[in-house]
Amino acid sequence: MNKRNKILIIILVIITIISVVFLINNNKNKVNVSGGILQEGIIPGYTEEQIKEILQRKADESSFSFELNSRPIFKDGKSEGNLRIANPPYNKYSIKVEIKLDDSGKTVFKSGEILPNHYIEYAKLTKRLKAGEYNATATINAYDTESGEYKGTSAAKLIIRVES
Repeated sequence: MNKRNKILIIILVIITIISVVFLINNNKNKVNVSGGILQEGIIPGYTEEQIKEILQRKADESSFSFELNSRPIFKDGKSEGNLRIANPPYNKYSIKVEIKLDDSGKTVFKSGEILPNHYIEYAKLTKRLKAGEYNATATINAYDTESGEYKGTSAAKLIIRVES
């Protein structure tokens, strides 16, 4: 092996190491949960002014907040859709979200624990659905982040659209 080939191999090894380190650091705040990726931070799509407003809000012990796309769209029954489930940074409680079809009561999505300042932007459903629109209800349960004690429930109506 000549000197040029050795240098080329060393350069490739260095590039590979840098790529692996980048991928690890880029994904360190992402966790797979129920067909989606749980990420830390404020869900994308806000202006700088809206982000400042969100960060300045104070937590209220008597209530909890969440965000959820009320009209998620899935290209087909096995693809990810834009559920956009978020637990805002000013929330005091962690949340768990379960989505059930109104007509059958079947669960089509169930998240793990979503801590304050975390979100799931896209996720797959746990049950494959045929093309069409489905009325559904998301049940959002709140839990104390330290003790795990149940604190309350909220619900939100949504229409799930599967395109093909």
